[in-house]
Amino acid sequence: MRDNERIDWFFAVSLFLLLSMGLLSIYSASGTDKTLFTHQMYFVIIGAVVFLFASIFPLRFLEEAVPLLYGITLILLVLTIFFGGGPAGRWLQIGPLNIQASEFAKFCVVVLSARWLPALRREFITGGVPLYLATVGLLTVLTLLQPDLGTAAAMVMMVFGMIYWAGFGFSWIFLFLSPLAAAVSSIRFASWLAFTALLSLVLYRSGAKPRRWVFFLVMTTVIAAATPSAWGLLRPYQQTRLTTFLNPEADPYGAGWNVIQSKVAIGAGGITGEGFLNGSQNELAFLPARHTDFVFSVWAEEWGFVGSLFLLFIYSVLVWRILLGAKRSLNPFNSIVGAGTAIFIIIHVVVNVGMTLGMMPVTGLPLPLITYGGSHIITEMLLLGFSYNVIRNWRSY
Repeated sequence: MRDNERIDWFFAVSLFLLLSMGLLSIYSASGTDKTLFTHQMYFVIIGAVVFLFASIFPLRFLEEAVPLLYGITLILLVLTIFFGGGPAGRWLQIGPLNIQASEFAKFCVVVLSARWLPALRREFITGGVPLYLATVGLLTVLTLLQPDLGTAAAMVMMVFGMIYWAGFGFSWIFLFLSPLAAAVSSIRFASWLAFTALLSLVLYRSGAKPRRWVFFLVMTTVIAAATPSAWGLLRPYQQTRLTTFLNPEADPYGAGWNVIQSKVAIGAGGITGEGFLNGSQNELAFLPARHTDFVFSVWAEEWGFVGSLFLLFIYSVLVWRILLGAKRSLNPFNSIVGAGTAIFIIIHVVVNVGMTLGMMPVTGLPLPLITYGGSHIITEMLLLGFSYNVIRNWRSY
């Protein structure tokens, strides 16, 4: 039997289990009205169709279609900014459909990086680096304007993960990170001076031409100078999320309520959990947003520490199979698509679980394949379908 005819049972079983766990959690979080569960069933069925399509779609055509996908994503993001509605204005209504364009922007970031990074790495076209950062940066800025700070931050983290996978050395990774590092260093003048000195050293060791020195030094200086005033550009609810992360007990009946109740629910689960449909925080509706941001808290309360570890273990198996296929792939584009999907899953799991434990700000990032919602389920199944395509066709060059 040829490789592309074999079924990766580790991948298939992990995906099936995660979707099943998601449906169980949404069923429990739905309470007496099971409309949310019914909708989630539809989303999963549509996602399965999308997965099957992506798993057999020729990856070379996907690579050729990247400019078209980029253009469509830009249009959807712009339309959402001007005509979006729903919670926080992030949804674009097209007929009976509510589309969250920022979810599809994450898919676009993966395929766009998969197309750009191999050429930049192979030919070391330094002039292409700013252009790549500009194209990805435009997606990130438009996502931030939705407004969707959490997704924009996730996109930035995904980009740096794929840069590492593409084989860029420390110097280039540092240069890619320099805008973010400049923003962080602006907290104190001394830290900004230290960052600038380190940036100059990296530019010197990389043999950069004088114009490169000027470009990076001017860019990072402008970013560092503008960062302190950026706080005022955040929406009030975004500022509240960050301050709540630092001290949720400061407003226990307001902004901090979700985080506090989430930790109570997780703690109530103990070692083995309170049992399916028996979680008190969930069933008595003490836990807000339990079918979206805090769905992990529902799972942890009902299935306990053991069940939570099992959930994370299944994610680990899925990521392992994807990364193995990406590592074996002979095609650089295919490899980065697979790696980008694995990085996507890792970031979302870490951030979502972290915010339910009060270890990270509440960003609104979904728990992959678990959280209620159509746009993110379809996006995840699309990425997973292409990743499974990479696993089956790793010999394709």
